Amino acid sequence: MKSIVSRPVLHTAGILLLGAALALSARGQEIAPAVIVTPATPQQLEVQRIGETAIDRVAVSMVNEVRSALRGGDPTDALDFCHLKALPTTPGAIISGMPRIIAVKFTSLRIRSKENLPDAADKLALDHIDQALKSGGDAPGVVVQRIDLPDSQPEWRVYKPIAVTTSCLTCHGDPDDQSPRLRNKLKAMYPDDLSTGYKAHEWRGVIRVTVADGPKP
Repeated sequence: MKSIVSRPVLHTAGILLLGAALALSARGQEIAPAVIVTPATPQQLEVQRIGETAIDRVAVSMVNEVRSALRGGDPTDALDFCHLKALPTTPGAIISGMPRIIAVKFTSLRIRSKENLPDAADKLALDHIDQALKSGGDAPGVVVQRIDLPDSQPEWRVYKPIAVTTSCLTCHGDPDDQSPRLRNKLKAMYPDDLSTGYKAHEWRGVIRVTVADGPKP
């Protein structure tokens, strides 16, 4: 697969990491399709701006935590702090000063933890990015998605791709390059792990934020 071209969030993340529709299911009930949009209206552009700002802040937080955890020198000891399944999920309190951010998620086509499993709307965005790379192009810098909910305001999601850097390869590269201790701990923590075998600069997945619909202009 073509290596992902660095984008601002990838520079920020450092050591981390067109419309289309798809029917969704939530708690067994079908809801309206998710649609990838090219922001054009003031409302859509504001959603994108808020989403990208939030994602950059999440990425910076991840970088700082991972760097701090790795200062001990042994990636096995740092693993408990480096995995990304425990992102904040409390609406209204996820990111200070950004009340419209109501959910944060890391997901991928090759997940490490079931907590990161993409839902149908996530899969639509991931496939959109995957197809751009398979076609020989660059990954889009951002994907904005609208989900029209029945009898409710639409849900907005903003996705940004993240890439594997050299430091990420400690846990996401060739398993044969890992120490037995690290390999055994990864296997114990993630028995269904699909996120190894990456090379530096390959696309790893996305950070996604959900942005509450704002007042109409």
